Amino acid sequence: MRRLATAFLITAGLLGGCSVAPPQAISGADALGARLTTMDELVDWIDDMAGDCTDVTNRDIGELNSFVGPEAAARFAPYVAEWATCRVSPEFPMVGLILFSGDQQRKFQESWHAAMTAGEIDDGPTFAFGNGFAVSQGYLGTAKLGLFYFRCDYLDPKVHQIAADVEGCVFANPEHMNH
Repeated sequence: MRRLATAFLITAGLLGGCSVAPPQAISGADALGARLTTMDELVDWIDDMAGDCTDVTNRDIGELNSFVGPEAAARFAPYVAEWATCRVSPEFPMVGLILFSGDQQRKFQESWHAAMTAGEIDDGPTFAFGNGFAVSQGYLGTAKLGLFYFRCDYLDPKVHQIAADVEGCVFANPEHMNH
């Protein structure tokens, strides 16, 4: 009987240990939610959150230039694993969807911060960011999808912020109600 009780307690302890959730990140892109790694995951997630993401078209990296302009395309292109567009609504007829692989999102942040520090650009990108991806329609991303703008040297205590992967930068969402 003792062996049975001991075996039961050990088994319960092991099973209980398996169900413990991993610690939640409190900073960096990992704090923005579950990492999305495929375009199908991103499209499905937007479908769930915004109600639609239709007419999905996978795009060539060369098309990024005509979509966001040469300056932004040059800043994004080296770090993009894959990108596509979809239609979310009449208000958002063409939304750009960008996936980063590995640590490319962190490298993108470093590059953007360096360009701001050097005076090459003076503001953050208009995209809204999640963990492993970005969406071109910033307002759609922040207001409807709960994503965040990437900002450096940003000081607005009323805006919900999460420390980014790069010192001096944050992920900010002015639409979040828990300011």
